[in-house]
Amino acid sequence: MNRFFRVVGLLAGLVISPALSQAQTTPAAYTGPRYPGGPDSLRALMYRSARLFGAGQTGLAVVRVELKDGREPMNLKVWGTNPPELMQNKATQGALSYLQTRMLPWEPGTPDPDAKPGRVPRTFVALDFSLPLAAQPYAYADTDPGFPDFAALLRAQRNVYLERALAMPSILANLTSPKKGLSTYMQMQTKYPAEALRAHQQGAVYVYFEVAPSGAIEHAQIISSAGETLDAEVLRVVKTLPAATVPAMLRGQPVRIFYVLPMTFKIQ
Repeated sequence: MNRFFRVVGLLAGLVISPALSQAQTTPAAYTGPRYPGGPDSLRALMYRSARLFGAGQTGLAVVRVELKDGREPMNLKVWGTNPPELMQNKATQGALSYLQTRMLPWEPGTPDPDAKPGRVPRTFVALDFSLPLAAQPYAYADTDPGFPDFAALLRAQRNVYLERALAMPSILANLTSPKKGLSTYMQMQTKYPAEALRAHQQGAVYVYFEVAPSGAIEHAQIISSAGETLDAEVLRVVKTLPAATVPAMLRGQPVRIFYVLPMTFKIQ
């Protein structure tokens, strides 16, 4: 089936380790934006804001943060896995207001040479109203997870479309790119559902998932929908992602981190 869409990848402010000729075994340093005091400080801020305003609440809310000049947090926007009314309730809005006044300027990450001129960098943070602090995932760590060689995984499928795409140097470059590898792999695994094409459904689907200390891909959830059919296709692809061969590491210990990836379906 033709893939009439493009994918925009922004992974919780994270940079994916380059795909190697074999499964990656050496952690790659995180090069995205950093919060003062490190990922523990950021996680504590998110936990504190959820506890101050979310008594009796459950579920996950993800906050998109724009970073003016790569530093100043602004235009915080919230999405969640629960019904829209939860995202607009007093608890969630109180936590968001708290973050807007308490979040400190970030330290910029490595600039993206392919970013559109004038585009404001973005990152994502998570408000989980259910989990204790020790169980909360990190937005980033000292090192990123390493994944199997995406190009080799695609070749192993012996799919004519994939083989044709892999013959293009630009596709191979994206698959080995620190910022584009995972999103390109997902794009090449995603099909535009026939039902969505017939209904002219388009838009961005934001999916949340975690990489466990074991490397397993867990807790995949849609946090911003473009329609049930497109959401289901994105979840299908996420659930087929290979486990990380190396987990994220913080102070030499494997930790759980989360990703937020927007995938944009566009009929051309």
